Amino acid sequence: MRHLEVQYRSLYVGMLINFIIFGITLTIIGATLPKIIRDFEWSYTATGAVIAAGSIGYFVSTFVSGILLHTLNPKQVMFGGLLVQSLGLLFFASKPVILLNFFLNMLIGLGQGCTEVVVNYSVVRIEREGESRLMSLMHAAFAVGAVIGPFAVGRIIESGLSWQMIYRFMSAISLIMAVVFLTLPFSRIKKEEEDKDNSDPEKPGIIQLLKHPLLIFSFLILFIYVGTEMGTSAWVAEYYVKILGESASLGAYMVSVFWIGLLIGRLAFSGYNGTRQAEMMLLLSIICTVSLAIAIMLKNSWIAGLGFGFAGLGFSAIYPLVISVVGKYFKKVQGPAIGFTATGGGVGSFAFPFIMATISDHFGLRHGFVFYIALDVVMAILAGAVIWQVHKLEKTSKAKLNGG
Repeated sequence: MRHLEVQYRSLYVGMLINFIIFGITLTIIGATLPKIIRDFEWSYTATGAVIAAGSIGYFVSTFVSGILLHTLNPKQVMFGGLLVQSLGLLFFASKPVILLNFFLNMLIGLGQGCTEVVVNYSVVRIEREGESRLMSLMHAAFAVGAVIGPFAVGRIIESGLSWQMIYRFMSAISLIMAVVFLTLPFSRIKKEEEDKDNSDPEKPGIIQLLKHPLLIFSFLILFIYVGTEMGTSAWVAEYYVKILGESASLGAYMVSVFWIGLLIGRLAFSGYNGTRQAEMMLLLSIICTVSLAIAIMLKNSWIAGLGFGFAGLGFSAIYPLVISVVGKYFKKVQGPAIGFTATGGGVGSFAFPFIMATISDHFGLRHGFVFYIALDVVMAILAGAVIWQVHKLEKTSKAKLNGG
């Protein structure tokens, strides 16, 4: 925290705690998936539709929240989002009605999208120029929650208690955090108009902004990244039960293994003080692709666990690195730029798990994971495109400084 100014510390700590909660709420559905499928007697397609509902809420929320930050205080957006999230968690999985759970998970996703955008927006504005340490640490907190959530589910299942209780508990925690955020000093975050730097690619309107190649590539990376990361997390437990023949509790623990790998990577990158974020994206894309392929190719529980763990390591810092790049090159339009980029993740998290569920219903669960591996290859190619765009912008910036 030595890189964090004193005036921002209480706000940052509050957001850090909320990102842990965010991680828990986003992964407990995947951890309870084997129980949901069997207790409610849902097909993979129906289950995928309910999972996709959360993603619909998420991507709608991320896009709208980015626009709302131009007119509303971040505190208001966060408070409203947490209230909606709490409501969805309070009733989710209380009855096996697919349409009801579809709607409730959409509410959860709406709240999660508000958290995503407000926190990313706030951290970008308090981060030191050109760095991504605070962003990586923030997303490491998400990974902490993503480890805790599935582990807690595994313990609940082993103890014979109702697995639905995890949703009720997180509903209460979300409500408490909504109240806490009313007391935090968001007013200390500088406004976009206070930025003096004119190094943005251009000074675009919203439509022109959305046409910028760097923003499009960033959107597409998060489109694939979040879809494959959350999709892998959502289906790891079922993979262990269906393909490897293990227990539902072990499957839940394997979700934690995936997120432990992701946590290790994010903690490592929180100490990264370089400025080559785009190059790091490419390296991590290659790691997650190769590791996930190993996990699926070899039908061994231990090797699969290692593969999923290293896949998590590969996925680890891609999201915060992308957000840091967008924050750096779109300084005067950070709200819409970050909101649009995060929306890519929301669309991906909606589309891919549902597509995977359909593939798995027709061709088997392993083929669904092969679909994710193919997407990760495309993500690596897009990371190369971001490197090209960043170098291009740096050359243009240097030319302007030299009067060229």
